[in-house]
Amino acid sequence: MPSISDDSSRHVVIDSRPGHYICFPDVRRTGDGRLLCVYRQSDQHVASRADLLYSSSLDLGKTWSPPRYLNPAVGHCARITLLEDARVLVIDDHSQSQFWSLDHGETFSRAPYSGAYMPIPDRVLQIRPDHFLTTAHTHRGEVGSPKIRQAPSEQLIYASGNQGCTWRPYSVLAFDPNLVLCEASMTTLPDGRLLAILRENSFVFEPMYICLSEDQGATWSLPRPTPIPGHRPTIGVTPSGKLLVTYRNVGPDGGTAAWLGSLEELDRDYEVHGLHPAPDNPTLTPDGLLIENETGLDHTVRYALRPMTDPERARAQLSAEVLVEEAQEKACAIHFGGWWRFTPDSVLPPAKDAEPIPVPKGQPISITLRYTPGSVEAVVNGVPAGTYPADRLQAETRAVLFGNAATQEQNGGRHLWRSVSLAIQEPRYERDYIWNWTHSMGHPDAYARARVLELANDRRANSGDYGYSGWDALPDGSYFCAYHHGGGDQPDYQPSRSSIVRGTWFSDSDFETPNP
Repeated sequence: MPSISDDSSRHVVIDSRPGHYICFPDVRRTGDGRLLCVYRQSDQHVASRADLLYSSSLDLGKTWSPPRYLNPAVGHCARITLLEDARVLVIDDHSQSQFWSLDHGETFSRAPYSGAYMPIPDRVLQIRPDHFLTTAHTHRGEVGSPKIRQAPSEQLIYASGNQGCTWRPYSVLAFDPNLVLCEASMTTLPDGRLLAILRENSFVFEPMYICLSEDQGATWSLPRPTPIPGHRPTIGVTPSGKLLVTYRNVGPDGGTAAWLGSLEELDRDYEVHGLHPAPDNPTLTPDGLLIENETGLDHTVRYALRPMTDPERARAQLSAEVLVEEAQEKACAIHFGGWWRFTPDSVLPPAKDAEPIPVPKGQPISITLRYTPGSVEAVVNGVPAGTYPADRLQAETRAVLFGNAATQEQNGGRHLWRSVSLAIQEPRYERDYIWNWTHSMGHPDAYARARVLELANDRRANSGDYGYSGWDALPDGSYFCAYHHGGGDQPDYQPSRSSIVRGTWFSDSDFETPNP
């Protein structure tokens, strides 16, 4: 994918101080042209202490003021709104407060709000002077569903008729028992419709989903998938009329990313996303996609395909042709109801104590796997090779991947992938998904390589330690994005205890950067 991660001239540190986990920022350009950034200071990701801070820049992000307290002792994921009359409004869930500024973010006054509790609210939309909307999610019930690894989540719209003094539940934006739809971000489209994009939190590489409202948030369309997987998105309309989304990349290669395009381009199903840190691996050859890597993360290759959304009802088929020349235990594999591992002379099914399926050494392996709820039927080199269990109620069953089975150990090998195809029928959603790839078409993740801009890679960090972001447009039409960044490649990085807030400048032209 195009990347500006290693271009130091594009990045600035907004706040970084030892002993503090600094995270969850939002940024907006206020009426006097300053950039205002609000964020949390805490001891760790799941905090036992937290303060809400703010900092500002008078030179479009190049330098930042020392942090000031917006709210000491409590704060979480605040969002900033610039109202029509140039007032600045910051909303925070943990303190159940709004913070108002009449001087473009120089000073603030706190105003606790009453009514509904709104976990991780979005930026406030001012529909009319006396009608505010925001959106937030909550988990329903105490019992988690194994298909989604947690209790179901419901995303609600909240409304205020008194400029945020009180908030009330207004409408249901999205709910689906097979998806954890949460952390929505809303924007108003040029035609007046509202568009929301939502995080999906099952951790099976589901994409983000979108919903549309044609009546100012009273009712919403059913959730529809997008091509990109991400957490805590921030969506908006750019000066050029395009949609821009910044988000935590939860494809196989983690970091903070951005997507730019039209609504029609966002309103389409999943595209393949890959992990391949080494520039010379994988390699397209006349005979196939060659994955040749040493053990470890620096040379690993993995592709995430569209997962099954409802494994209780879905039907799916995956076919592949691969030649395995060398393979450590976790080097060459397909995940489809479990890990199917390949060696030069066998296929190893995921079932416990299953016997290896022998294949001729030195010849390509042609495998077809057919999923019906509860089982996977295998055909290897045209010969039925048995039926194996696959738990239709487990999230683990849903993910579909190929490449290295592990990203850091026992994953060295040399294997040549010639084709992969996937078809998923989802009766619950009246959706048929089909993806066909051969090596002559280019890289499997060609879409992500062309359309997703990597702002800052952080693949060595825990996913919670990066990627919550906010952005705004600058006077020249470019953008400034603020996000938290763990720095997993730094020697002093501690999982869930290391995070700073950074900023990055980028523009439309960065999405056109050719791949190296």
